[in-house]
Amino acid sequence: MGGIAGTTSRIALVAAMAATASMARAESDVSPMAPGRQDLPGGQAVETPAQRPNINPYDRDIAMTVPLNFNRRVLGEMPVLLTRDDRFIVESEGFRKLIDPLLTPEAQAELAGRLEGVESFAPEEINTTGIRLEYDPDQLAVLVLRIDPTKRSIESLFQGGRPDEPGASPEDISAYLNTNMLVQRRQSNGDVGTPSVYLNGAIRFKNLVFESDVQGREDLFTGDYEVSRRYARFVYDEPEAFRRWYLGDMDPETRGRQGYVQMGGVGVARQRQRFETFRNNVLAGGRQLVLQEASTVRVLRNGVFVREFRLDPGQYDLTNLPLEIGSNDVQLEVQNESGRTETIAYSAYLDAIDLEPGDYEYGAYLGVTNTGLFGSPEYNDGELAFTGYWRKAFENRPALGIGLQASEQVQNLTGQTQVILKNGARARLDVSASNSDNGGGYAYALSYDLAVDRGDTYDSWTLVADYTSEDYATLGNGSGQNPISWIFTGAYSHRFSTDWLANATASYRMSRSAFLDDSYTLGATTTYRVTPAWGLQFGAEYTDYGSSFGAGRDGFGFTIALIWSPRYDRRGEARYNSARNTASMRFQQSSENRVGSLGYSLQSNYDDGPGSVSGQVDYVGNRFDASLSHTAFGQSFSNITDEQITTLRLGSSIATTGGKVAIGRNIYDSFAIVYPHETLGDHSVIVGESFQRGNYTSRSGALGPAVSNTLTSYVNQSVRYDVLDAPLGYDIGDGILRVRPTYKSGYAIQVGSDAFVSALGRVVGNGGRPAALLSGRVRPVDEPNAEPELFFTNSVGRFAVQKLKPGKTYRVDLFTSPSAGFEFTVPADNEGLLDMQTVTLPIDVPEE
Repeated sequence: MGGIAGTTSRIALVAAMAATASMARAESDVSPMAPGRQDLPGGQAVETPAQRPNINPYDRDIAMTVPLNFNRRVLGEMPVLLTRDDRFIVESEGFRKLIDPLLTPEAQAELAGRLEGVESFAPEEINTTGIRLEYDPDQLAVLVLRIDPTKRSIESLFQGGRPDEPGASPEDISAYLNTNMLVQRRQSNGDVGTPSVYLNGAIRFKNLVFESDVQGREDLFTGDYEVSRRYARFVYDEPEAFRRWYLGDMDPETRGRQGYVQMGGVGVARQRQRFETFRNNVLAGGRQLVLQEASTVRVLRNGVFVREFRLDPGQYDLTNLPLEIGSNDVQLEVQNESGRTETIAYSAYLDAIDLEPGDYEYGAYLGVTNTGLFGSPEYNDGELAFTGYWRKAFENRPALGIGLQASEQVQNLTGQTQVILKNGARARLDVSASNSDNGGGYAYALSYDLAVDRGDTYDSWTLVADYTSEDYATLGNGSGQNPISWIFTGAYSHRFSTDWLANATASYRMSRSAFLDDSYTLGATTTYRVTPAWGLQFGAEYTDYGSSFGAGRDGFGFTIALIWSPRYDRRGEARYNSARNTASMRFQQSSENRVGSLGYSLQSNYDDGPGSVSGQVDYVGNRFDASLSHTAFGQSFSNITDEQITTLRLGSSIATTGGKVAIGRNIYDSFAIVYPHETLGDHSVIVGESFQRGNYTSRSGALGPAVSNTLTSYVNQSVRYDVLDAPLGYDIGDGILRVRPTYKSGYAIQVGSDAFVSALGRVVGNGGRPAALLSGRVRPVDEPNAEPELFFTNSVGRFAVQKLKPGKTYRVDLFTSPSAGFEFTVPADNEGLLDMQTVTLPIDVPEE
């Protein structure tokens, strides 16, 4: 894949040379200090070492702008002076701008006092502040070797409320249509059914989206082919206000004890997390970690690995560690460079009203209720109804939620709150009252959670009591059918180790129906991870369903399961339940979102007599994806082949934006059409999350541009692209575009341009000596007012210039005294690389 390799080499070359790009700064801009001695405020003198590394091979002082690096990341660039006697002097103002964000306020004040009145300094002058610097001539950068851990500002490991810079905005107009076709064949009669067609898509203009889903399939009872609409609606977003409006078929969001019903009408909802998905649920009470030496930190939540960090000495904040609703057992495994291992564990509770302190959300929907069960929504016999909620997380008080549902038939009011108790437990209350044609009703639930942390192990309890009156009604249950009055549930979990977990549950359901007795269930399950790939599960239960109509058998039973998961995309499982006399075996290899990926699965089920065997193969193509499955089933395994069904599914999409049209796989939210510039000719463009081993998710070709089909709205993400076998030296651009899509939006990304030529060469002066570390600017001769590109040479006089247009003449002006420069012309037929070989200039170059 020549294009990928070419891009990597080009980036590496530019990065290696870019550190010397600012030699134009006059030497007087940074005040040099006398060799061997430096004066500090108050007259104190510091002696510099007598022997120094050779960081400047030239017999002259060199003023440069170089990166300041810390912990393998670049903080920014700042001016330095490399003296002829191999010292480096740092400009105070530029250094403080870059280092201050890493320091506590007290450390910032200490550094400011140390450098007060000093325009530039040698690195040893600030050693007493806990900061050590070193110049690396190989990287052409200043390295921050150490910051005293107690003087470092607190760094958040899990960013919770601070978004990164927004990516590029999408096109104003975009549209796509997904198509999926499914065909089935029954072996018993040889019939091939009429294909079922599933269409869904969206048309977007700025923040207004029209989206729809339509299905066409044969009715199993009548044989007629029916076309139905699942939904059709307008959606308008106001991201700055975290608000979304709906018009058409709606799926209202509900909270607490509210009932769900589909409606046709208008709605609005405010939800911050919908538009700022970087925000995680917030743990009440900060957690800070102070490391005195470089360490590896592994974070586990409820025994499940979350993330691993390689951290330098300093203070770190765990406040925004993502948690699960309810009790959370958080464990930190800290392994220092010295080899010492320490475990830090604590329990945390997350507010089920999952809002940040001070934040609020609401939803309000007004329309006609859907009375249909299947097919298109039917509103002719529906009634005008309203459903809505409001919830707020206060700073110093329990969170509160209220809800209202109202129609002519039903009126329902709900409320919810919860309290985090002093011992770390949580008490939650849900209450609701209703009025309907059947009379008044009410419902309430009280729950209690508690966890006890014992380091490597923990215990947790959950108790819930839930009552529903006989005539309690919601929009989704207007007739008030409530055969169960009380439901009592309890659960207990104990973790013996990171590999061994056990839990027990109990529930009791009180019936008010004459046809159904009280029922209860007792159960216990334990799971043990034998090896990282193999796990074993065993459970026992006792059930009394209360009547012969229960969905199972009364009495004692056990469950045993063997689980094999050697990789993230591969899983096998065998399971048997004696209480229901059911068994299953399954193996699955998941496909990936890349061209040519194959996935497959095999499964067998036994259900107290009837059984089935099935297999499926999935294929991911460039313009489509497909799956083929075959299932055989019967009333017993002895006649398992009595009925067999083969199913074929094909899926594809067509999308347009920015004047481009492309065919690709199904689009789930937003997309990008990636197309080559005309100067690339028949060279294909590819997009993908990673291009390792030749992988990619889409490729341009005879059917048009490539399609990136998995972009998510209101999240910063990257679209990576490259060119297969690009011409040598062709500049395709950055190879990556940072984007932030809006809902159901599209991008049109051009790869390459008419300024695609890269020029390479070497500058020498009088006597043929390499003109090292020169800088200047490059402009087209016929565009003297154009924005110049930087020009610079490395330590052996080599240079690289990019973004040049064929047929144009360019002027290079060097920052030398006396001034010098040269012109060159890019041939009109150049395909990407211009080798200028050696450029000789009448300038004197000092010997090393």
